[in-house]
Amino acid sequence: MLIALTNASNYLADKPNFLTPCVLEDPQFGKCLSSNLQNMFVEWRDGVPGTNTVGSLDPLLVKRIKFSQDTNSAIALNVDMQNVYIKGARLLTVKEASYNPSKHVAAGMVFLPKLRFDFDYKVKGQVLALPLNGHGNGLFEIENLVIRMEMAVKPRSSDVGNFADVQRVKISIPSIGNFRIKLNNLFPNSPELNDAAHTIFNENWRELYEVLQPTIQQTLEAIILDRTKKIFNYVPATYFIQDFH
Repeated sequence: MLIALTNASNYLADKPNFLTPCVLEDPQFGKCLSSNLQNMFVEWRDGVPGTNTVGSLDPLLVKRIKFSQDTNSAIALNVDMQNVYIKGARLLTVKEASYNPSKHVAAGMVFLPKLRFDFDYKVKGQVLALPLNGHGNGLFEIENLVIRMEMAVKPRSSDVGNFADVQRVKISIPSIGNFRIKLNNLFPNSPELNDAAHTIFNENWRELYEVLQPTIQQTLEAIILDRTKKIFNYVPATYFIQDFH
């Protein structure tokens, strides 16, 4: 996967109205921070005003994602996906959010009703004894997705404000509600086999998702790291947390 990291050379001088600086000792701090983070994804879904370094939050473009599994497994997929567009971030709900000022770690849980990946693909492998070897365009959708996230930051003070330099992001996906995949042109000379393959995919979606899940998680982790690095390099952390330190 190729993701370019670019440091912003300036900063967002005017705090947007949809961000409320939260106070760490406020009993409603978690609710306040959750609202800020959710508003950020909704209001800045097309990018952060004043800079072109952040890019769109919905859709997200990833140049390439590769899946590779043991060919001796019942479900073994070697997939090369390119020009991957990921849609659905603007619909997320931030359920929990916190910040530990002594450890400089933010944590949260978000819910996404649907996350969709559209892509060009090449695939080789097998699913439950069905051999696969094709290419075309396709999609997969994950419904009712729960993501837990932990983000470590390093406070940075400058003449223009206090910023949070993102050091690392770790996510986990404790649950999903459904997973659907469609690979167009998988068997171009046999529509019946193409339909049968998708029936197998979607009737056994849990097993298929378990195979793909580690790479999906790593992809989302890298994307969140990329976008949060760029956002918090450009936007003062005090717009989110009044007494950030």
